[in-house]
Amino acid sequence: MNLLLPQSRRNDLDALRAIAMLLGVALHAALAFSGGPWIVQDSVTHPAFHVLISAIHGFRMPLFFLMSGFFTAMLWRRRGLRVVIKNRFHRVFLPMLLGMITVVPLMHGFSLEEAKSVQQAISATSSNLWKASAHGELEQVKELLEQGKPLNETDPVLGMTPLSHATLHGHEDVVRLLLARGADARGRNRDGGTALHLAAFLGRAKISEHLLRAGATPDLKNVRGETAIDVTLLDEALTRMITQMMHVHLNHTALTTGRQQVRQLFGADRSAAAKSQPLLKLWFFCTRVPLFCHLWFLWFLCWMAGGFVFWTWLAKRTGWQPGEKRWITSNWRWLWLVPLTLMPAWIMSRGMPHFGPETSSSLVPPLPLLGYYAVFFSLGVLYFDAEDSQGELGRHWWLSLPIALLLVFPAGLALTYRDASPSLLAVFLQVLYAWLMCFGLMGLFRAFLSKGRPWLRYLSDASYWMYLAHLPLVVAAQQQFKAINMSAGLKFAVITTGSIAVLLLSYEFLVRPTWLGRLLNGTSAAQKQ
Repeated sequence: MNLLLPQSRRNDLDALRAIAMLLGVALHAALAFSGGPWIVQDSVTHPAFHVLISAIHGFRMPLFFLMSGFFTAMLWRRRGLRVVIKNRFHRVFLPMLLGMITVVPLMHGFSLEEAKSVQQAISATSSNLWKASAHGELEQVKELLEQGKPLNETDPVLGMTPLSHATLHGHEDVVRLLLARGADARGRNRDGGTALHLAAFLGRAKISEHLLRAGATPDLKNVRGETAIDVTLLDEALTRMITQMMHVHLNHTALTTGRQQVRQLFGADRSAAAKSQPLLKLWFFCTRVPLFCHLWFLWFLCWMAGGFVFWTWLAKRTGWQPGEKRWITSNWRWLWLVPLTLMPAWIMSRGMPHFGPETSSSLVPPLPLLGYYAVFFSLGVLYFDAEDSQGELGRHWWLSLPIALLLVFPAGLALTYRDASPSLLAVFLQVLYAWLMCFGLMGLFRAFLSKGRPWLRYLSDASYWMYLAHLPLVVAAQQQFKAINMSAGLKFAVITTGSIAVLLLSYEFLVRPTWLGRLLNGTSAAQKQ
């Protein structure tokens, strides 16, 4: 995504931004082998992929937004604010709209196809604990438990435990049996919620009582930050919409009475009225429905561009000037960068444990996430004005990278997943890891890639297209490889390298010489053929 004329480029940062883009291909390819929630669940998994994903995700997008802030400031200082607005409209907003009508529907199609395929496989299997629990087949559940079927694994379609399936459909006898056999009452589903969230949401008081006796607690939060108490206050219209999607019958009287009883069990106000807001459905759509898929970063860039325009206007009106260079390039920067990013990171960590920042593809981004990335973007803007000709910011890359990868990352990863919610120390280490990797990689690339190289220039131009188009290709490859008897590492290598090769070929012959190439990279890249 070229932001300037060729002579204005920073070759090292251009290359670093391209690598940040391409690491996304590897990250998404690895998800199928990590055992975590993803569209395609491969038949072979390995815990090393969870470590790899965490290591990449912990710094990749912060680094990208830092680079974006730098190049935005460069364009502004050399070409003016109007050019910035025009550039962001053509190179960010229009590609995002194009992706919304092409790549995103294609991804939804892949997701539906994979979900149907997995659901058919589950339905065709007689010995399935999730299915038996959902259908209330008590004798079948007993038989499966005697066979040693795992009690707390989530299914690959809905990402729910057997206990949650039984709770969702109101099978109290199955819930009692699963708990008696050792099911984890605090076990998390894919959305970070527990069986108690479902019981409270649907007003299943008896099941809630069994779960509480087995150790469930109403204060655990899902990925949306909701506790079991919170979900009892969702209004009926929204509740009905959600239950229809889950194919659960809803009775108004039973729901209202049951929720009051559940709140009483929790020690909350039994008479509290359900939240009823005129625009609640619209708010649910804007904040919960995933619209952008992996193109969410373009939508975030639009927010950043709007904030940048407002900031420049305000700076001009107030006469504000950047502070001293030492607050950006010297060690003094740690005094304000870490606290500013620690605050939103701490808020984001209150849900399900995860290493690194959250992601959001909703129309209205979560404020903590937007604020977190805004700090990195803002540093990029300020860094350009600091005129760091000597490379002070990443000068100690040879020290910061080993510290980040060998000390901070392992300690932060272990602390993050030690408890149900990460401690403040764990979040601090996550933030420290992100900054150390950003500064270390900037120094590394400055040391070795400051001089322009044609192949790096080409890769930088191609990386934008490659990231925009890679996900359907990666998911299609994962679907083809998931049943093949091959090691996870080899599958990952073939999918990653094969996808990159196909994407490079498509860029060279289908994108670079066309209007699409000019849209993504400007005329300079398209003319150099």
